[in-house]
Amino acid sequence: MTDTDRLIDHLASRGTRVRPLASPLRRTLLWLTLAALVLTAIVAVGGLHPGALQALRAPAPRLEWIASVLVGVLAAYATFQVSVPGRSPRWALLPLPALALWLGGMGWGCLQEVARLGPAALALHAGSAECAQAIALTSLPLSLVMLLLVRHAGVVRPAITATLATLSTAALASAGVGLIHAGETMLMVLLFHFGMVAVLSGLSLVFSRRLFAWIGYAPR
Repeated sequence: MTDTDRLIDHLASRGTRVRPLASPLRRTLLWLTLAALVLTAIVAVGGLHPGALQALRAPAPRLEWIASVLVGVLAAYATFQVSVPGRSPRWALLPLPALALWLGGMGWGCLQEVARLGPAALALHAGSAECAQAIALTSLPLSLVMLLLVRHAGVVRPAITATLATLSTAALASAGVGLIHAGETMLMVLLFHFGMVAVLSGLSLVFSRRLFAWIGYAPR
């Protein structure tokens, strides 16, 4: 037996079995369960707004809320797909139809409110900015946890993975905050809810490498 053969046998005997990743669907379901528990706790502490469920009976607000949840679910699944080496990066397109539905629902709601309320539908209230702050405070910790779950993707696909992860958590946070802060016009929802989701996702795209480097997984 040559020295090379002995070296191979020695390395093989000391090798440890690599545990394969769970399927993207399974990890998505586990993640959504965790996110749902966190958002339920936040709604329980903040208190369900008395007019939240009544507002969701209207077609436009209901469509907007369901679409935001759908964006969060599809973006989460896309995150766990693109984080697997060898999977197509086109999985990142999965939440785009839900995003279009979300934006369309808000646009439809704005037009309905303008027709019903007139210029009052375009009024902005400074207090509604608290929704944007609540979305940021809720989604940022969840985003960091999700990035830890897909930290191996920081070496190969940091930008797309971080953006999808933040999009998922921010959209779900928007849906949760919408149950606490009700009574807003659809224009304010567009500016403070959808706007904050877009800002957080954009920041994750720009600082994706730094985020993964901060948790210890980034290309050198």
